[in-house]
Amino acid sequence: MQNFYLDTNVIVSYLYRRNEKQYVYAKSYFYKAKKLQIRLVLLTEILIEVNYILYKVYKFQKKEIERGTLIDSLSLYKRHNINLVDCLLFTKAKIDNAKVASFDTDFNKLKKE
Repeated sequence: MQNFYLDTNVIVSYLYRRNEKQYVYAKSYFYKAKKLQIRLVLLTEILIEVNYILYKVYKFQKKEIERGTLIDSLSLYKRHNINLVDCLLFTKAKIDNAKVASFDTDFNKLKKE
């Protein structure tokens, strides 16, 4: 199965539907991934950039970003006063049944999730 690393512009084009041709193209990636024809890879850095673009450039509210991307880390980000990188770190550790090694007390808030 071929891997495709997603760029910010593909995700934003899909979520914001800023250009119909790009939207259709982006949608085809997600469709093929759902059908297990390809594997999509989303780097943490790209997720952070998508968050920034949607929030700062397109003026999406946090709840709109969470709904559009359906990513647990953004859901945590929405519910807690914790930065997005820490939410991502916590989510990835949770998926791997691991713990986060940190001196940051924000992770104590997330342990209840």
